[in-house]
Amino acid sequence: MNFGRSKRNRALVAVIGLAAVLLITTGWSVMADIKPAPVCVPSGVYVGVHVPPVEYPFMMTVIPTDPAGDTLTTIFWSDNGDPTLGIPDPPFSECDYYTKLLGHSVRTGPTTWTGTTIVYGTKNVEDQPNPQIVWIAVFEGTDTFSDDASTVLMEGSVALFLPEQDKDRDGWPDEDEVPLWCGEVEANTATRMPMVFPWSPTPPPEGQ
Repeated sequence: MNFGRSKRNRALVAVIGLAAVLLITTGWSVMADIKPAPVCVPSGVYVGVHVPPVEYPFMMTVIPTDPAGDTLTTIFWSDNGDPTLGIPDPPFSECDYYTKLLGHSVRTGPTTWTGTTIVYGTKNVEDQPNPQIVWIAVFEGTDTFSDDASTVLMEGSVALFLPEQDKDRDGWPDEDEVPLWCGEVEANTATRMPMVFPWSPTPPPEGQ
C-alpha cells in the first residue's frame, strides 16, 4: 500500500474543503454587504406646464395597481386644451370637448414605465343623451420618474383616428387601421404635489 500517496490525497481534499468554506463564507459576506436597490413606486398628483408651441397647465394622477408599482393607471387632464386640435375642417371643427386621458403603463426599468393612453374628442348632439365621438387619439409613451418619484418626464408619440376606424365599437381603433396623422409629442416634465396625511375634517363650531 502507498501510504505516502494516501496522505497526500487526504491533504489535498482538506485544502479543497477549506478553500470551498472560505469561498462560500466570502460570498455570503459580499452578498450581505449588497443592499437591494430601492424600488420606485410613483403615486399621487403631478402638475406641470405643457411646453411650446402651446403652453397650458396640466395635471396627472398616478395610481399604482399593484403593491410593487409594476403597473400604473394614469389620469391626465387640462382645461386649456383645444378640442378641435387646431384643425379648421369638419368634423374636427365641430368638436367642443375632449375627455380626460386614461392610461395604463408597465414598468420597463427601475424608474421607467411604458404604456398607452387614450382620449376622445366629442361634440354634443341635440336630442342625444351622450356626446358623439369626433376623434380618437392614442398616445404611446414612456414616463421616467426621479429616484424618489418626485418628478416625471413624459415622452412619446400620438396617433389620430376617426370614430369609424373603430368598427368593433370597443373604444379603440382597429388594429388594421392606418392613423390619419401621427407624430412625436413634446417632452413634458411634471412635479408631484405634496400630500399631507392623515387628513381630518375641521370640527363644526360649537352649537351646530
